[in-house]
Amino acid sequence: MAMDARIRYTKMIIQVNFISLLKQKPIKRITVKEICELAEINRATFYKYYADAYDLMEKIEDEILQELQGAMESFPKGNIHETLLGILGKMKENGELYMTLFSGNGDTNFPMKIFRLCYAEFSDYINSLYPKMTKTQQAWLYVYTAQGSCGILNYWLSDGMAESPAEVAGFIEKLISNTLKNLE
Repeated sequence: MAMDARIRYTKMIIQVNFISLLKQKPIKRITVKEICELAEINRATFYKYYADAYDLMEKIEDEILQELQGAMESFPKGNIHETLLGILGKMKENGELYMTLFSGNGDTNFPMKIFRLCYAEFSDYINSLYPKMTKTQQAWLYVYTAQGSCGILNYWLSDGMAESPAEVAGFIEKLISNTLKNLE
């Protein structure tokens, strides 16, 4: 069943104003009262959809992860470059949102949530290249490359995303490829 337009609008207003506050201060200092005042809604309306500011952030992140999951399904399976390019392109499209969520004011675990989402895609790729590696070794390899890639994404976002998604994706892909070549 489609969500009523008023509900979509109310949630959007709440989210936009929450993100605005998150740009200014950490989530632990954001109150429901502040969000409601900025959104010009009453607290009962807020609590109809969210338990608190943390629940709101989690739901925003879940929406983003679902959008990325949907986008990943359209990328060619096992193609690291296309997958990275698609993810980075989505980030660039919604740059301000991602920069805010990745900032120190947001959820510091959010970048790794994105890489956990990508695990199935990349674990199949790693398994196809190194079928003799144990599952644990394959997981280590993924975590190693994901943590490094996550650091690059954090830097790219905090630096204002001046470089194109293609440049960043290409650089990450080269690092991953070189890592994989050295395992042979």
